[in-house]
Amino acid sequence: LKMVDAELYESVFAKPIEEIEDGRLQQHLYDGKFWTEDEAGLRAAGYEHKANQIRQAREEYENDKIEKEIEASRQRQALAQKERERKASMSWMERIHEESKSQTQADIINNQIKYHGRVGTN
Repeated sequence: LKMVDAELYESVFAKPIEEIEDGRLQQHLYDGKFWTEDEAGLRAAGYEHKANQIRQAREEYENDKIEKEIEASRQRQALAQKERERKASMSWMERIHEESKSQTQADIINNQIKYHGRVGTN
């Protein structure tokens, strides 16, 4: 009966709210507002339908979150692909010029030391 009609199961087998020992859960049952942490307590007290609603809401939230992350990843990948295509279409001189603009003074000094063994003014 739990699996077929959780609402009917709940109306027949659920403990009366007054007999539930968890005061917070009692209050949530009176208010009709539940937290995700209430799911196990609701199942233990026989409130199968309400517990299923919590599980379903949590699964929908998690699925929406995953879908948003996937969409954000697709957008990042599309931007990276456009950047790779842009750089691939550049000439050698354009790439050198762009790379020199992105270098900091520390990068220039480190490269001079790395390739020439000293910092030169030439």
